Amino acid sequence: MNWYCRCTSLKIRYENSVSVERGPLVYGLKIGEEEKLVKNDRDPIAYGSEFYEVRPTTPWNYGLIEVRARDLEKSFTIQKKEGVAAYPWNLANAPLQLTVKARRIPNWTLYNDMTGPMPFSVIYNEGTPTEKDEEITLVPYGCTGLRISQFPVVAR
Repeated sequence: MNWYCRCTSLKIRYENSVSVERGPLVYGLKIGEEEKLVKNDRDPIAYGSEFYEVRPTTPWNYGLIEVRARDLEKSFTIQKKEGVAAYPWNLANAPLQLTVKARRIPNWTLYNDMTGPMPFSVIYNEGTPTEKDEEITLVPYGCTGLRISQFPVVAR
């Protein structure tokens, strides 16, 4: 018995962005992560003397390429692991992965060490994505530490 739905859908979100859902799962971009121990000299009494900071090691500023509703299912490639790990909620053990075409949006950058404001979907000609299509991997939201789960839509 399959425990997941066989249909992928896009839900419209903030600033006309979209989230990718498949059955009950929401998907986020698979982002490479690097942990770094940071000494907290500013306010160690309130927050402890050290903490781990997680930073991206791979690009995160992608927009999904606009696809007609009738072609949506064909635009995603689904990879399902045969067995589910005892603890599936990390990048290494993600039970499902979706791949889809996207384009980087160079002017969507970090602001105050966080993702900057989400660009309004560029199907309305705002923002400038790169010309080159790239294939990105999405995993269930719960498997991610760094999360991009709402994507601007870029015109083909």
